[in-house]
Amino acid sequence: MFFGFNDEEKMLRRSVREMFKARNTPEHVREFMETPAISDTMQKLLAQQGLLGIIDLDGDGEDGKGMLNGILIAQEAGRHLLTYPLTEAMVGLAALKTCKQQEKVVNEVEAGKKLLTVAWVNVDARARKSDGGYVLNGTLREVPFAKDADLILASIRVAGKGYTPEEEETLIVLDAKSPNISVHNSNSMDETYPLYEVNLANYAVKPEDVVQGLGMGIGNRLMTRMRQIGALLVSADLVGCSEKALYETVEYTKQRKQFGVLIGSFQAVKHLAADMYLKVESGKSAVEYAAWAIDTNNEEADLAVSIAKSYTSNAGIEVCGDAIQLHGGIGFTWENDMHLYFKRARRSAAVLGDVYSHRERIAKFAIDDLGEKTYLTKNKTEFAPV
Repeated sequence: MFFGFNDEEKMLRRSVREMFKARNTPEHVREFMETPAISDTMQKLLAQQGLLGIIDLDGDGEDGKGMLNGILIAQEAGRHLLTYPLTEAMVGLAALKTCKQQEKVVNEVEAGKKLLTVAWVNVDARARKSDGGYVLNGTLREVPFAKDADLILASIRVAGKGYTPEEEETLIVLDAKSPNISVHNSNSMDETYPLYEVNLANYAVKPEDVVQGLGMGIGNRLMTRMRQIGALLVSADLVGCSEKALYETVEYTKQRKQFGVLIGSFQAVKHLAADMYLKVESGKSAVEYAAWAIDTNNEEADLAVSIAKSYTSNAGIEVCGDAIQLHGGIGFTWENDMHLYFKRARRSAAVLGDVYSHRERIAKFAIDDLGEKTYLTKNKTEFAPV
């Protein structure tokens, strides 16, 4: 089987790269950090290019679910430190498309008229029965770009709609501009991708805000799928981020001199750069395999995503850290961009499962598989020769 990209996928990657290169320059990133407000121009461009709704959870056939295209876009977003909740928009739209009731919202987001983000962490937000419907109270965390968002997709527990907390989970579209919602900046390390804490106070839920249905595990299953593809897109973002840091560093080593000699000629620098390259390429392979596994409904999809996220999280931090070291003293300054890539890698490594949580999942897969094989061996039926 050919595990490469076809001409259309290569063209997509090339066009997205050129667009971000022109419209999301380091100057644009620095400007966003000083005045964090999403560019309307970028939102319209992403909508016009059809990049936001490129993933389809119910997709099948040759085109699959669109994850291969998704990771190519996410890699370019990481490469250029895109100041837009692209991962959340792609994941959120994929979930909303599974519900016909949300068709209007899907069209508005895809057209660039409204900005969608996702609340990945529900601290204690719950919905309780009230006169004429349900009312939400509680806190959501790690909500990217919540200050600029028009809509927030969150998994909320609805009291009485299940026998367990997981069964009570319901996916709800929140109006981020509602007076019953307050947003507070979490002041996270990565200023190119700000995270916010969202507080809900007597927020009334309308029937049309619910995705697929109330409770009964529907929301939990949807959020689980969203976290899976979200973790893979973040892994792709990490690959793009660390790859750009590597290439920028290699170019710098060809210019910087020490004792009158280019540092790129030193054996130690060459070895370190080679190790960085190996980590980037290995991460890229892990991400591409996981995307293929999801697109084809392969039974190893969950395992492949955990391998990709755990590896790229660790490798991304190491590559960006080594890039700063190879830049020498200038690498530690605010004017140099290397710290932006390092902070991006740090944030991406922490969200949607860090290295240790995904390694724990990998270990569980391995132990369960080993236990199953042991059981089959012990209970193997022996037939007497005839």
